[in-house]
Amino acid sequence: MKKLKSILTRVFTAFSALLFVFGLVVFVCVLNASAGKVPSVFGFSLLQVQTGSMVPEYEIGTVVVTKKVDARELAVGDVISFYSLDKDISGKVNTHRIVEIEHGGDDNAPYFTTKGDHNDEVDRTKVWPSQLVGKVVYDLGTVSGSFIGVFRNPNVIFFVIVLPLIFITFGEAVNLVSLIAESKFQKKEDKNGDPEEKN
Repeated sequence: MKKLKSILTRVFTAFSALLFVFGLVVFVCVLNASAGKVPSVFGFSLLQVQTGSMVPEYEIGTVVVTKKVDARELAVGDVISFYSLDKDISGKVNTHRIVEIEHGGDDNAPYFTTKGDHNDEVDRTKVWPSQLVGKVVYDLGTVSGSFIGVFRNPNVIFFVIVLPLIFITFGEAVNLVSLIAESKFQKKEDKNGDPEEKN
């Protein structure tokens, strides 16, 4: 029973430590994101659809996961998120579908014509690789309110994820130290044996 408890404690401690490291990485990524830029963790970003331009594929409030990809891997039909150059929404993130791919510039880089599924016309400005946030790879469903905006806040990330994980990891570390001390004491007693039996 003690051996099983020891194994479970060590596993849980290792898991807690991994969670803590992950939470810390998320916190640092959010903290280091430039103003107006989307935080990225291991190349993945969370975005919330704010308009109806991609209905019915993505309703307003839908949370999507984007993955950073090489622009040359993209194809017509892919949905991408990018920093728009359109004067009406300049610098803001837009999520639309690629309808045409062309090549140009000194390195013959691909650039894209995009369009919202619900829009009648294609977007007025092209999308170049430097504008890409990533390709949409997963739809997490609709979430009401500014869910993503809240979790881009470093203070929220720290108090909701990092701080609780610090306490969990510290608690498990204390348990592990206690267990190791108890195990060493038990081994010492087993080695010395019962004093009464020696007499």
